[in-house]
Amino acid sequence: MNLAGLKKISIVGVGLIGGSFGMAVKQAFPAVQITGIGRSAERLCAAQNLGAVDAVSTDLEAGVRDADLVYVATPVGIELDFIRRMAPALKPGAVVTDAGSTKARICRGADGVPGMRFIGGHPMAGSESAGVESASPNLFRGAAYVVTPTEKTHPDDLILMKRLAESLGARAIELDPETHDRCAAVISHLPHLMAAALVSLVKERAGETPEILEMVAGSFRDMTRVAESSSELWRDIFISNDACIKSAAADFLNALTSGLNKICAGDAEGIRDWFKAAGETRKSILPGSRD
Repeated sequence: MNLAGLKKISIVGVGLIGGSFGMAVKQAFPAVQITGIGRSAERLCAAQNLGAVDAVSTDLEAGVRDADLVYVATPVGIELDFIRRMAPALKPGAVVTDAGSTKARICRGADGVPGMRFIGGHPMAGSESAGVESASPNLFRGAAYVVTPTEKTHPDDLILMKRLAESLGARAIELDPETHDRCAAVISHLPHLMAAALVSLVKERAGETPEILEMVAGSFRDMTRVAESSSELWRDIFISNDACIKSAAADFLNALTSGLNKICAGDAEGIRDWFKAAGETRKSILPGSRD
């Protein structure tokens, strides 16, 4: 299938990511008909009113029956259940993809579903805000969009998802599911864990010295913004990628210890050089970032 063959798309889970995907597709391909699928008729109606979908359904099987592409944007903990349930209702040749933040468990599980044409995906875009009310057709623009084929992925489906991601303004990146999970643990999952831990530490210190809350400023806000993300969503992500997160956390502790050792030794030049190197590295990673 190519992009021209996408006439009908079904989105399972029309929240921030699913809603943004629907809006972006409608912007790029106005003729494509999009059906939103979910459990709450009220939320689906909100998605329809916002222009994220054209039609809605609370019946999974009925909602995917005529779809050329099904986009699963549910929490990762329940993705496989939806994928297995929809399989018998899919028409021949229909492609299923997802937007989950972890990939190995989902991709390998989907590969085991008879007749399933699945290719994993993960748009590296989002917000601490949830719900379709926060969705935007520009959410993916300029962002990396990782596609994670396996040995069972149909070559045409890989091409389709890369071209679709690029048509939405994203940069398509191809990784195997396990490599994706190792990378995501470092640049996405660990920062969320650190943000939650830092907020917990400040809360603990506030019990001893309430004035600390009055001192909160930009550094704390920047470091902890993502701590307001959905607790249910991140519970599932942490559980499904626990081994990679544990490894990333161990490596981070080693890096933190390296800096602490310089502080404890009173190594002024070492501290300066260590911090300067980190700043230069950040600028090379995020060239448009503010000093």
